[in-house]
Amino acid sequence: MVNDRKLPGMKNRLKLGMALLAFGVAFAPAVLAQDEGPSVTLMKYVGKAQDAMKVGRYQEARDEYRKAIGLAPKTPEYYIGLSDACYQMKEFDQVAFALQKVIELNPAMKDECAGEYGEALFHLGRYDEAVPLLKAGLRYIDSPAAKARRTAIAAAPVHVAPAAPPESIIRATAAPPEKKEAIPLASIDPASSAGWHSIAHKHQEVDINKANQTLAGAIRSEGVVIAEYQGYEKGDINFFHPPKAKFRITKILKGPPLNKDLPVRYEFKERSSKEPAPAGWKFSDDKMPAKGSSWIIFLEWCAPRDGMFDTYEGSFGRLPANDENLNQVYAELEKHSNR
Repeated sequence: MVNDRKLPGMKNRLKLGMALLAFGVAFAPAVLAQDEGPSVTLMKYVGKAQDAMKVGRYQEARDEYRKAIGLAPKTPEYYIGLSDACYQMKEFDQVAFALQKVIELNPAMKDECAGEYGEALFHLGRYDEAVPLLKAGLRYIDSPAAKARRTAIAAAPVHVAPAAPPESIIRATAAPPEKKEAIPLASIDPASSAGWHSIAHKHQEVDINKANQTLAGAIRSEGVVIAEYQGYEKGDINFFHPPKAKFRITKILKGPPLNKDLPVRYEFKERSSKEPAPAGWKFSDDKMPAKGSSWIIFLEWCAPRDGMFDTYEGSFGRLPANDENLNQVYAELEKHSNR
C-alpha cells in the first residue's frame, strides 16, 4: 500500500494549488470570512502571519493564525494558512486538524484538500484513512475544477481590507527586504532543497562541519535510519548511473516501518549539481563504503523509485554513523520533535 503512493510528485502539484489558495485568497478576509467581520486586531494577526510565512518563520505564522482563528473560528481560510505553516514544520497532527476543520466549515473544499489531508494522515500512521484521500487528491489536481480554481486565483486582484491599519498597508506595499547571503535552512521550504546543496560542491564524502549547517534540511526527510553497508549490485555503473547499494537497517530514527533490507540509489553527486563528471572518473570498488560500515541515511521519501530509495540530495543524504554525527542527528531530531 505504501509503495503505491506517489507523494513526491503529488505533493509538489498539490502544494501549488494550496499555496496559491493560502497566499492568494487567505488574506482577503473582508471578502471570504463567513460569520465574523474583519477587525483591526484580526487583520494584524493575519498580516503578521503572512509576513512570517514569506520569510520562513513558520512557528510565528502558526501562532498568529491560531490567534486569528480565535477571533474568527468559522473562517476556513485561516485554517488553510495554519495547515500550510504546520506542514513546513512537519507538524502533521496539526495539518490534519486544520484541514479537517476546513472541510467541516466548507464541505465544497473536500476534494481540494484531500491530497494534503491524506498525506498528513499517512505521516500519522493512519494508512487506511490516508490512501483514499491521496487518490482523491490526485484525481482532483488534474480535474477541470482544479484547473479553473488555479486560474481564477492567479487572475484575482489583491484585495486590501479598508479597515487595515497603516502599518499593514506599509507592509503590503513596501519593497521586499534584501536577501541575505546566507539563509538558515530551517527557514526554507525543504522541498526546494535550498541550503543543503548550496554550501558545498564536493560529492560522496560529507564533512560533519558542513553537515551541521544543513542538518535541519536533511532531518526533514521522510525517513532517517541507521544502516549497515553490505555491498552493491554489479552492472553498468558510471557517474550518472549509480549502483544499487545494499544496506540493512539496524535502527529507524524517523519514519514509518521499513523492510530491513534497504536498496539505496548510491549517487556520487549532489542531486542539484549541474557540474559534469570529474575528469577521468571511473567506477571502482573503492568508490563504495567499506563492507560492514554503519551509516546514517536520510531517505527523501520512504517509497522506492525503480526498486531503490533516494537519499536526500543524492550524495549529501548519508553520513558515517560515528558518535559525533549521531549525537548531532539525535539533537536535531529532538529539537524538531520528529522522532
